[in-house]
Amino acid sequence: MGPGGFPQAARPDQYACPSAPAEPGAGLLGVLGPDGRIANLRLLMQVDEEFLQAARAKGAPESRMRFTSPCQTKRCSQWTGHSCGVIERVMSALQDRGMAEAGLAPQQGLQPCTIRATCRWYAQAGPEACAACALVITDTREGTREPA
Repeated sequence: MGPGGFPQAARPDQYACPSAPAEPGAGLLGVLGPDGRIANLRLLMQVDEEFLQAARAKGAPESRMRFTSPCQTKRCSQWTGHSCGVIERVMSALQDRGMAEAGLAPQQGLQPCTIRATCRWYAQAGPEACAACALVITDTREGTREPA
């Protein structure tokens, strides 16, 4: 079981980051929908440099797409020393607002996800992380805000 008591990857080094940079070899996890939420793709698509160049022609891909790659733990600036700080901050902010009020109650059912079995956020925080995941936009351009 993961730190939150939820199913986890076979080994901690096999976790997937659901908010990775757009780099060749990353998986395209979802796209920003008209409602401002990320809609997960039903199949994970590995991206290459050609795809990323085309995506960059319309701005930072991370501002409208979500990517996944192996969790970097200590090599990631979001790593707290024991867990992912991104989902901790997102969960804290949503709990302050009341997840149910925000329309994120996990009992509403989880959207399909291609990485849930190995997702760092799911292992760390369970179904509530999945509900919050749709709101996280990863824009890594310098001078922009941190991920939600």
